[in-house]
Amino acid sequence: MEDATATGMPRWSPDSHYLAYTRAGDSGVDLHVRDRQGVDRRVTELPGAPGGLAWSRDGRYLAYSVFRTQPGPAAAALPVAPEGAERAPAAAIENRLLFRLDGAGPIPPGTQYFYRVELETGDITALSQDALGGSGDFAFSHDGEALIFSADRRQQLGELPPDNELHRLDITTGAVTQLTDRRGPDTSPRPSPDGRWIAYLGFDDEQMGYHNTELYLRATETGETRSLTASLDRSVGDPQWASDSRSIYVQFDDRGTTRVAQVSLDGELTIVADGLIGATFGRPYTGGDYSVSQSGAVAFTLGSPQMPAELAVTGTGGETVRLTDLNSDVLAGVDLSPAEAISWASPADGREIHGWVLYPPDFDPEQTWPMILEIHGGPFTAYGPTFSAELQLMAAAGYVVVYTNPRGSTSYGYDFANLIHHAYPGEDYDDLMGAVDHMLERGFIDPDRLFVTGGSGGGLLTAWIVGNTDRFAAAASVKPVINWSSFVLYSDLPQFFYRYWFASAPWEDPDEYWRRSPLSLVGNVTTPTLMMVGGADIRTPRAETEQYYSALHLNGVPTRLVIIPESFHGISNSRPSRLLTKVAEILRWFEEYDPGPSENGESE
Repeated sequence: MEDATATGMPRWSPDSHYLAYTRAGDSGVDLHVRDRQGVDRRVTELPGAPGGLAWSRDGRYLAYSVFRTQPGPAAAALPVAPEGAERAPAAAIENRLLFRLDGAGPIPPGTQYFYRVELETGDITALSQDALGGSGDFAFSHDGEALIFSADRRQQLGELPPDNELHRLDITTGAVTQLTDRRGPDTSPRPSPDGRWIAYLGFDDEQMGYHNTELYLRATETGETRSLTASLDRSVGDPQWASDSRSIYVQFDDRGTTRVAQVSLDGELTIVADGLIGATFGRPYTGGDYSVSQSGAVAFTLGSPQMPAELAVTGTGGETVRLTDLNSDVLAGVDLSPAEAISWASPADGREIHGWVLYPPDFDPEQTWPMILEIHGGPFTAYGPTFSAELQLMAAAGYVVVYTNPRGSTSYGYDFANLIHHAYPGEDYDDLMGAVDHMLERGFIDPDRLFVTGGSGGGLLTAWIVGNTDRFAAAASVKPVINWSSFVLYSDLPQFFYRYWFASAPWEDPDEYWRRSPLSLVGNVTTPTLMMVGGADIRTPRAETEQYYSALHLNGVPTRLVIIPESFHGISNSRPSRLLTKVAEILRWFEEYDPGPSENGESE
């Protein structure tokens, strides 16, 4: 597809004969439809950038949502300016709690509206006009007479905990009917091909740090609802119906591995694809994408620690057939490390903790080696045996790289994730030190050449570690939380963090916020510590990084501040040069403070 960088939101038609997508036009966003022979047709220009796109079952219509801005509070009136005077920009006035979002920046006031375009004529019809709005998470009903969408339509949107409900928008009348009503989000509505059911995702919100997202089934006629995955003890996502309406496919993570399962309407689960990885090249997080054909074949993104994501499909016998070979030319002759799975008993409570090791290209266990402990963020997420350019670069630089899923990580069940509920950071420290001790016991790690780094929650844990021990030669704390009080009030999601990660607000229990803040331990730090953050980060705002940098400086601890210009929280997600910069700065710091091989061993 020409000019692919200007295209987006690809959606196959129900009969798989056409592909709808958006493309930047001369004056806005154009909607295109392309058939299997490559014949492309511009349907119309859309009134704004769509937030969602969905086909009607008969293929006659496409629905989309568009965010329409509205006037916000105006600045106070000023006296008339003298002739020829040039005023400074007007004051920005805000009265919403949620007015900015990491990755997007400022959010203008406005509402999400639904539209429908007839593909044959290009005629556009406005479907919704009420001020409570919609979302980009929607689908046509089976009969095409309504849109089923997920949205939080409460008047206090942005001030309360997230709580989307499913709604039905009647296309003829514009009337909106709420379909679900519980404390907890309901999302991803998927009407069945036969029209009898609506599958969706959700959970009952118990205000825990982590909840398992379950797959629910709602009868279209009666509204009777039941969970199909309550016994799985894993979160599921991306529900997709089988063409015969007798089962639903979902994606889930299990002990760091991403899988696709087929779930019958009785809740019986069968794994149909394994080894999914995401398309990003940065850190080794779980993830991936998949799609199910009308015949039941599953196409998905397949990969490994040594292979970035490729397209694969399940064959008729259940075997996996790889379809693409996108990176062999680039990786030819490159020595990438496989990921060796390891586990150990946590010093905190003997609980099994899981992780992986990458080795340098010329690794020899008879020599001693420097080691990097790399810690994931979240904290409610997971690493896995997937491709990671960042960690492979560290291994290629001569380090044994250890990455782990300490308590709080997902893909190990509800109880394991919530071991950190109202306690993070805490015994994560013990889990991580257990990984270090486990590697030292193997005899090839130099105890004087230990290094530690991590991003976001991993940056927090890095700062927590150097506040509790001096066993690391150097550390690099990337985009951390340093002071919980300033974080929960200055991050882009203030309505969320203090409600779910703490028992009370900062002003109600300041001692608890301080006890769990790495800044409270900065007086103990002697480890040379690099601080890094994106210049536009508003998830863990740069003030968190900068205040720790200042404290280290004032305390006489070797430190350096690295700001990645114009980067949001995902420093290395958008530009390869940012990924290279991140790794290069960390490795340069570690090399500066590497004491060199111990007298009783050698190292590369």
